[in-house]
Amino acid sequence: MSIVGAFDVHRRQLTYDYVDELSGQVFRGQVAGTRMALREWLGRFAGREDCAFAVEGCTGWRYVVEELARAGVRAHLAEPADTAAARGRKRHANVPRRSGCP
Repeated sequence: MSIVGAFDVHRRQLTYDYVDELSGQVFRGQVAGTRMALREWLGRFAGREDCAFAVEGCTGWRYVVEELARAGVRAHLAEPADTAAARGRKRHANVPRRSGCP
């Protein structure tokens, strides 16, 4: 594969990250969370057979996978629990807690 990436599906937007393995360039951004906006964005990969994107299998994944297939981009569906485990523990700022009111 020369283009490898992933989508994070949200209600109003899709966040993407992908890398062009030939040039080493990394791309990040957002696409409006509509079928037509995604279809237009995927036009940049038209005619390429060396593209693959992972999509987290949560609410809204189906239209994303359908549009990837329509554009000829290979789609990989990821289990949400597995992707959360791969990210590791969430880290929070170490802020001391006050006891009592000021």
